[in-house]
Amino acid sequence: MAKLQEVHVLVMSTISPSLKIGLQFLGAWPDMPFAIIIRLIFMSSIVIMQYFQYLYVFTYCKPGQLQNLVDGLPAAFDYTLTLMKLIALWKNDRVVRTILAHMDTDWRECLSIEQDLHVMTTKASVSHFCTNVMMRFYMFAGVVYLAGDFAISMVHLAKGDNDTSRPFPIKLLYSSEAEQSPIYELLVVILFTHVMLNTYTVVIVNALICTLVLHASGQIDIIRQGFENISDKIAHYRSSEYAIGMLIERHNKVIAFSENVDKLFSFMALMQVFWNTLVICSLGLLVMSSLDNNIGMGIVKTALACSAVMMENFIFCFAGEYLSVKSRSVADAAYDSLWYNISSNECKNILFVIMRSQKQLSVTAGGMANLSLEVFTSIIKTSASYVSVLHAMY
Repeated sequence: MAKLQEVHVLVMSTISPSLKIGLQFLGAWPDMPFAIIIRLIFMSSIVIMQYFQYLYVFTYCKPGQLQNLVDGLPAAFDYTLTLMKLIALWKNDRVVRTILAHMDTDWRECLSIEQDLHVMTTKASVSHFCTNVMMRFYMFAGVVYLAGDFAISMVHLAKGDNDTSRPFPIKLLYSSEAEQSPIYELLVVILFTHVMLNTYTVVIVNALICTLVLHASGQIDIIRQGFENISDKIAHYRSSEYAIGMLIERHNKVIAFSENVDKLFSFMALMQVFWNTLVICSLGLLVMSSLDNNIGMGIVKTALACSAVMMENFIFCFAGEYLSVKSRSVADAAYDSLWYNISSNECKNILFVIMRSQKQLSVTAGGMANLSLEVFTSIIKTSASYVSVLHAMY
C-alpha cells in the first residue's frame, strides 16, 4: 500500500508534465544540472536581441517614421518584459523550491483521504488543461505574428509592387548583407526559433501562476469541506475532536503558500502592468495604421498579437481575483459550521479563522495593488485612451 501511494504521488501533481519540462528548460526547476549555464545562455541571447531591437527603435524614432517605429516597439517591449520575468524567476529560486516542496507535501497528505484526493485531482486536471490551451494559443499567435510580414510581402508581390526587400520575422537593425543568401535564410531560422522560445517562456510563466493559484484553491476547498464534515460530526456525536486544529494548521499553510506565490509574482505583475500597457498601445497604433493603409494581413496578425498580450494580463488579474474570492469563502464555511454547539475554546479558534479569512489572500503588483478583474479593466481603458490620443496626434 505504501509503495502504491508513493507511485501515485509521483504520477499526480498540480504541475503538468509540460509545465515541468518548461521550468527545467528555463533553468528554474530545483536541483537542475548546469542551471547557471542555461541561465547565462538565455540571458545572453535575449540581451543580444534587445540590443538590435532598440537600435532599430532609436534609428526610426524620428518624424515621418511612425509605421516603422510601431512595427518594432511591441516585440522590443515584449522581450524586455520576458527578460524581467526570467530574472525575477531565477532570483526567487529558493521561493520556487519552497513552493514545490509545499505542493508535494499537500499531495502526500491527500492520499489517505479519498475526498481530499478527489478535490486535488480535479484541480490538477483543470491546471493541465489550462496549460495545454495556453500553450497552443500562444504558439499559434506567435506563428501568425511572425509569418505576417511574409504574407504581406507576398501580397505586394502579387500586386506587382516594386518592393524588392526581403522580410524578416521581427524588426531589427540589419546590415545590407543580411538579405543575401544564405545569410538571409539562416537569420530567418534563428530569429523565428528565438521568438518562439520567447513565446514559450511567456506561456510557462502564465501557466505557473495559474497552476499555483489552482493548487491553493484546491487546499481551500479541502478546508471548506473540513468545516462541513465538522458540522456533521457535531450534529451526530456532539464532538469536533482534533479536526478544528487540523483545519487551522492547513489554513496557516495555505496562507504561507499564498504569500510565497505573491513574493514570486509581485515584481513580475508590476512590470507586466506597466510594460504590457506600452505593448498594447504600440499594437493599437499598428492596428490603426494597418486600417488606414488597408493592409488586411497586418490587421489580422496585429489583432491576434494584441489579443495574446491582453490575455496575458487577464491571466494574472484573473488568478489574483480567483485567489481572493476563494480565500474569503473560508470565512463563510467556518461561519456556516455548527460553531454554537461546541466548546468556547474551539469556538474561539473558529472565530480566529473567520477573522483571518477576512484579510483576503491576493497576488499584488509590487505590493501596491491587488490583481483583480477591476485592475484588468483599468489597464484596457488606460491603454485605449493612450492609443486614441496617440492616433489623434499622428
